[in-house]
Amino acid sequence: MITRRFYWSSILLSALSVIFISDCCAEKPPQEVAQKFWEAVIVQDIKNARKYTTKETRGLVDISAVQFRNAVITFDKITIDGNTTSIGTALQVRKNDAETTVIPLQTVLKREDGEWKVDYQETRESITGPDTVSDVIKDLQELGKKLSDHVDETLEEVKQKIPEYEEKLRKLGVAASKKMEEAVQQQLSEIKKGIEELGNILNEVLQKEENSSSKQEKP
Repeated sequence: MITRRFYWSSILLSALSVIFISDCCAEKPPQEVAQKFWEAVIVQDIKNARKYTTKETRGLVDISAVQFRNAVITFDKITIDGNTTSIGTALQVRKNDAETTVIPLQTVLKREDGEWKVDYQETRESITGPDTVSDVIKDLQELGKKLSDHVDETLEEVKQKIPEYEEKLRKLGVAASKKMEEAVQQQLSEIKKGIEELGNILNEVLQKEENSSSKQEKP
């Protein structure tokens, strides 16, 4: 009796193990992956959203995805072409607690290591919705910040390289001095100052745009 009970228990455990393993290893369909990705983005769970993206584009999913926060998502036509899938997607986004904008795009997925993953770069590039003035200005501000940061990095790199250049000039019989470093630093500082001034101008334009929008919304 004990032997028979042990026999049937073993069969049951084996069957459950097979079912469990099959369920875990089963490839999730593209739409399910896209659904989970956008659900994570919508609630700003960036860490979880990255789990559903390709390794190459994982780093692109950052706080800039805030534009999709609390959006209502709908899917349309699915096109599967080999290892690539495109899903017609519409994100209904509410702006300024009043205006609602629909952002049409294609959620592009690639098969990676046997699983479907969202290619966030191609997905983001597929957005065809019209940009507002605020969107353009914010993009320019972000670009300005990146340029400013890059200037700081370049200045530090130049400072590290100057002793090497001075030694090369010394060997060539040319007197080198700290004026070289000062000249480079001055040039980069002027570039950075210009970028910061551009940022201030963009802030003023953006503020005027937001004030104008607020006045138009009031009855």
